[in-house]
Amino acid sequence: MLCNKNSDNKNRQILPMGLADIKQVTEIENSAHTHPWSEKLFLSNFGQRYFSHVLLSDDVVIGYFVASAVAGEVTLMNIAVALENQGQGAGQQLLQFLLDYSRKTEQQEVWLEVRISNETAIHLYQKLGFVEVDVRKAYYPTDNGREDAVIMCCYL
Repeated sequence: MLCNKNSDNKNRQILPMGLADIKQVTEIENSAHTHPWSEKLFLSNFGQRYFSHVLLSDDVVIGYFVASAVAGEVTLMNIAVALENQGQGAGQQLLQFLLDYSRKTEQQEVWLEVRISNETAIHLYQKLGFVEVDVRKAYYPTDNGREDAVIMCCYL
């Protein structure tokens, strides 16, 4: 199955993530995830194999993704949208950009893991052409233990 190629930009701008964006990115990260990445972890994801981007609205970061590419395979490592911008297509716009960028750079597939309880994200990934490949048992930490991850892939 090929991934969806349509996009709706809603007058937003997607740019490569820079060091100046890290403060806004970590603020979104801390509000959007129960077990957020640290600023140090974000800073460690710059370099040749990484391509991380921010979604701006009026020069304010409202979302981002962190991805890496090795040997034709892209891994979406982190993605989030500010709480006040969720449900407005920002996540879909970021994912579509990632898929288009991956095609442009001649990657073959995009992989990700998602919490099994995150039905909204799973639905969005499926809408864009991702398929469930496997389940990684007890992958994500929770307040009361661990949660399974659904492994998904989009074949480009």
